[in-house]
Amino acid sequence: MSPANDNTPRLMGRREAAAYLGIGQSTFSLWVSTHKMPAAIAGTRKWDKRAIDAKLDEISGLLPANDNTEDEFERWEREQNARKAQGSS
Repeated sequence: MSPANDNTPRLMGRREAAAYLGIGQSTFSLWVSTHKMPAAIAGTRKWDKRAIDAKLDEISGLLPANDNTEDEFERWEREQNARKAQGSS
């Protein structure tokens, strides 16, 4: 099933994220603290399923770790940071 047709929530709490990965909550917390998994979305206690998938692809060797291509989120984040920097000047 493609992501566009997937009706499951994209954001998950710690328990759901750990279950999604097939690991315990304490292991998931360890993986987050050691940057093996992404951090929760800022200001929330929720993780993005796609970010988890991307990180899992990276650590399992499906994607190169030093891929210099910028995805949509990275471009958005870079542009937001640039706007903030311009506003504080």
